[in-house]
Amino acid sequence: MLDGKNVFTLLKTAETFLKSKRLSEPESDAQVLLSFVLSIKRSKLVLIRSQKPTDRQLSHYEECILRRSKREPVAYITGFAGFMNFEFKVDENVLIPRPETEILVETVLKLTNIENKNSVLDLCTGSGCIAVSLARLGKFKNITASDVNSDAIEIAKENARINNVLNIDFVESNVFDKINSKKFDIIISNPPYVTDEEYNILEPELKYEPKSALTARDGGLFFYKEIANKAGKYLNNNGFILLELNANKADEIKQVFLNKDYKNIEIIKDYARLPRVLKAKCM
Repeated sequence: MLDGKNVFTLLKTAETFLKSKRLSEPESDAQVLLSFVLSIKRSKLVLIRSQKPTDRQLSHYEECILRRSKREPVAYITGFAGFMNFEFKVDENVLIPRPETEILVETVLKLTNIENKNSVLDLCTGSGCIAVSLARLGKFKNITASDVNSDAIEIAKENARINNVLNIDFVESNVFDKINSKKFDIIISNPPYVTDEEYNILEPELKYEPKSALTARDGGLFFYKEIANKAGKYLNNNGFILLELNANKADEIKQVFLNKDYKNIEIIKDYARLPRVLKAKCM
């Protein structure tokens, strides 16, 4: 399928093939996947452009390119994704960490530079990218991360080990069900929030990701309402809730928290100027 004469021709034929499949970033995809197959940094590919790949490398690369041509995400092919300058293992049991979620982590870190907050509960942790990043970048004494999916919890635990994080308590729990009587200074979550209508028109890549981690009933508001209804029981005085938002539902989500008498509600926009994070205080 591909021209394996050398790294240069291999890359070019892979790019051409992916472009023919109307992928948005064929050059980047081809380079990332080849650096993965060759176990070298992407930036080093130019230095070995005349090198001939082995038959095994060629076969493996063709398999990766074929998978990508069917719109499987690159992160699922390589098994890893970057987030907050750390590396996280991902598979079909967890969502792929996204750049916009970094704003959620950055907002928590900015908050704790101003307020003395020592404990965090990360609901719907998935890959654990939020909890692990907070453990690496913050000064929290206690971090708990929960998810209803036991396979996701195992991935999150592995990501903690990969990133040398030892101070996270992982709990298999459907939102607050198994959190018991613990209280926290901050509750953070990137919950499922895609509506069924939105899911039907998502990019094909997103259909590879676990639907249960993407979609929520009640018009995408179920988890926001669940958190708004119950978080007060699990927050210390003057505790904060920080949630990633469905940008299309920001006003409705804000109203959910206003209806429950949360204070100082703030909507923070992402780099595309879309409403991305809700911050609210529990008095």
